[in-house]
Amino acid sequence: KILAQIYQPTSGKVTINGTLSPFIELGVGFNPELTARDNIFLNAAILGLTKKQTEEKFNQIVEFSELRNFLDQKLKNFSSGMQVRLAFSISIQADSDILLIDEVLAVGDSTFQQKCFEVFRSLKKQGKTIIFVSHALETIQEFCDRVAFINKGKLTFTGEPNQAVLEYMKFSTEEEKAKAYSEKKTDGKKNLVRIKVVKILGIDGMEKSIFSTGEDIDIEIILELNKKIDYENLGVSIYRNDGTYCFGTNTFIDKVKFHNSKSPLKLRFKSNPLLAGDYYLVVAVFGKNDKEILDFNGKAGVFKILGSGLGEGLMQIEHSWIRPTNNE
Repeated sequence: KILAQIYQPTSGKVTINGTLSPFIELGVGFNPELTARDNIFLNAAILGLTKKQTEEKFNQIVEFSELRNFLDQKLKNFSSGMQVRLAFSISIQADSDILLIDEVLAVGDSTFQQKCFEVFRSLKKQGKTIIFVSHALETIQEFCDRVAFINKGKLTFTGEPNQAVLEYMKFSTEEEKAKAYSEKKTDGKKNLVRIKVVKILGIDGMEKSIFSTGEDIDIEIILELNKKIDYENLGVSIYRNDGTYCFGTNTFIDKVKFHNSKSPLKLRFKSNPLLAGDYYLVVAVFGKNDKEILDFNGKAGVFKILGSGLGEGLMQIEHSWIRPTNNE
């Protein structure tokens, strides 16, 4: 909003070299009581297009938005996705040097989003500047050349996209861990044992948050034991970011004992088969049965799998095609 000159900075200054087309908030520059047709001319005028220019570009705007059948409906009757289609279709016709895009695109359907990203690619080839504000980590890694991670108004990191995503994921993990620990309920037994540290490591023993399909993933867990306890059972589960349960195991199933161990405990997911996506770990310590939870962390760590695996779905399964015998 500072770049769009909606807000003035309390200190410092922003220098913009060229014309800027902001697309940062749904409904800005629209009048809900007017038809889509009228709003095209209204919004285009706000972006600096003359009436003649808008008339020349009108069909392009309508075709891109795919809203020709709704041109004479009032905008207040449009869904949020339809409004995004219209607003974006107008903004890309402004022929600005800089396109400022906020996460408002997220309300559009996936097909339209892909059309938008094709426009991004085209504009990048033309040498235009695109400022994309988003939490969609895969999209950031795919389209951005440089990333700024901002937390509560302060610049936390600026640099290469993969590293910026890693910094963001590290921060999110620590924040989620603190929140989960403060909210968890363990029926008064949490003082017996505590999940103190959970680390996600690469095969070299260094902390890591981004892996490839087929790469080993090590989980290191340190427990804080305040009393000698029998029947401990440590469980680790993997969930996809949308809540899909991918895999889970525990020391009882695997017949592994670690009673009262104060050393770090390690679990290796060998040659992980997970396909591209964002994932998180759930770690829990159970007592005599899986109903007695001694400690629980609903988001003990997050990691990302890049799309190096072949196939679709949740995971890569080793497979081969067998050609039929030709008896002719």
